[in-house]
Amino acid sequence: MAEVFSEWLEKLKSKADIAEVVSHYVSLQERGSRKWACCPFHHEKTPSFCLYEQSQSYHCFGCGAGGDAISFVQEIEHTDFMGAIKILADKYRMPVPDFSKNDGNSNLKKHKDKLFEMMRDTAGYFHQNLISEVGKPARDYLSKRGISMQTATIFGLGYSIGRNQLVAYLSAKGYSKENMQEAGLVDTSQSGNAVDTMAGRLIVPIINNLKQVVAFGGRVLDDSLPKYKNTRETVLFNKSKEIFGQHSVKKLKLETAVKELIVVEGYMDVISLFQSGVKNAIASMGTSLTQEQAKLIKRYVDKVIICYDGDGAGQKATMRGLDILYNQGLEVRVVSLPEKLDPDEYVRKYGKESYLKLLVEAKPLFEHKLNILASGYDLSSPQEKGKYAVEAMKIVKSLEDPAMIEAYIEYVAKKTGLSKDTLRRQLDMSEAAVAFVPREQVKLSASAFDRAVRYVLYGLFGGVENAVCDTDLSQYIVDAKQKALYDLYRAKKDSGNNTVEELLTQEESNAEVRAVLDEGSKIGDDIAKVYFCDCVKKIVKEGDKKRKKALTRAIDSEQDEETKFIMMSQLAQNNMKKH
Repeated sequence: MAEVFSEWLEKLKSKADIAEVVSHYVSLQERGSRKWACCPFHHEKTPSFCLYEQSQSYHCFGCGAGGDAISFVQEIEHTDFMGAIKILADKYRMPVPDFSKNDGNSNLKKHKDKLFEMMRDTAGYFHQNLISEVGKPARDYLSKRGISMQTATIFGLGYSIGRNQLVAYLSAKGYSKENMQEAGLVDTSQSGNAVDTMAGRLIVPIINNLKQVVAFGGRVLDDSLPKYKNTRETVLFNKSKEIFGQHSVKKLKLETAVKELIVVEGYMDVISLFQSGVKNAIASMGTSLTQEQAKLIKRYVDKVIICYDGDGAGQKATMRGLDILYNQGLEVRVVSLPEKLDPDEYVRKYGKESYLKLLVEAKPLFEHKLNILASGYDLSSPQEKGKYAVEAMKIVKSLEDPAMIEAYIEYVAKKTGLSKDTLRRQLDMSEAAVAFVPREQVKLSASAFDRAVRYVLYGLFGGVENAVCDTDLSQYIVDAKQKALYDLYRAKKDSGNNTVEELLTQEESNAEVRAVLDEGSKIGDDIAKVYFCDCVKKIVKEGDKKRKKALTRAIDSEQDEETKFIMMSQLAQNNMKKH
């Protein structure tokens, strides 16, 4: 079946001309025998994005982005492989066939497509209510909050009139009550009738990264509780995997350089900020930021400013979300709003310029953590000051960069009046559990694959003259410590700090670093470059084998036909990359 899928995918790729696909998103310029454009993945004024029509690929000489038509759609639409091929298949009128043994996948896809169609019709119905005569209460509410009808249209805002009107409208369009219930649009009343879950509320469509309506949020027009309500999680909607406002951010990113995103708590915060001119805000749709949301944010930017409500719940949510974002490799800064205000309230009360000033003054992650910690101690008391220092060094200890550790030791020293030497001793005490292990005691795996990874790491950090690896090895390196070193290399490759000396600075605390340095010392300079290239090939080859075996085993044991179909497509994609 994987072979059949590969054949279909080849046909799709043959139709998906790279110039035609790219021109749908950016303007192309003829320059010599090639087509060029300003790169859609980073902000630039001079075109450095080049198309190679012979190989049906692209490359940006500015940011290094490159690939084929499918990878281009993946990147620009912020979707996965299957999402990209579905977009291209729709464009070229090539329905994705069913390669399963039965028609379960096909039926499921048709069913989901019908639900998506119903959600689109529902969004249209709610919006029509808003702009018609019956929508005056909702329009008055928006006007009171400073939201224009233009902004309301951009976000597709709507109004639910009552408990029964939506059911009647959708029924007349041929949708069953079972469909409505499955999509979370209706509840069952005590009398057994289907009723609109959002009756009497301002409606906010929740749109995924493929521009599909997956759910709705509702806000009451008075002070009754609950103020906000989302449709329940369904086959279309998983709250933990969606962020609100991404469709407007995607559009903004194509128009200008988006260096950072502001993460707020609710969709009305996003809409209000957009109305004021702050258009790079997104919402986690609640107080719990998830790993999936953080990964999605990472697709757009490398820096976030988290700005939750100023009340107690919002502050707790801020602390929960900080490490999740940081662990995704994002630079994290924090805004603390005064007077227990939320972003919507603050920007309406003090205006855009005041809010932008708060963003500029946003505190780095670890400074914020230390400040929040300090608020729980009386630093005028020697005993309280000592307790704070102990806990503060636990936070500082989690930093990996020696320079940052030193900077925050100085920060805590100024805050407490304690000497830096005292704090360093406390830091050493807190690190006792991870004491230095002598070289002769280090026992690490010495497989051929591990040795290859270590030598490549040694080469990338300058141990092999002119060693270059254009392949992204992160997908093949499994060992966490090796992966951490590779991520360090990628983070610093443009700074010129990728040297063996950079590794040496970490030697005392990292046994894997010592293993990398030892591996590098075994190979003479005369064959170093050739050996480095062989090691890269080995990593890719063995990594592909491991992934293929794991995926094949997973396919064999998977019971869900839709999941199996997606896994088969991944296997087919890997096989095509190999060819």
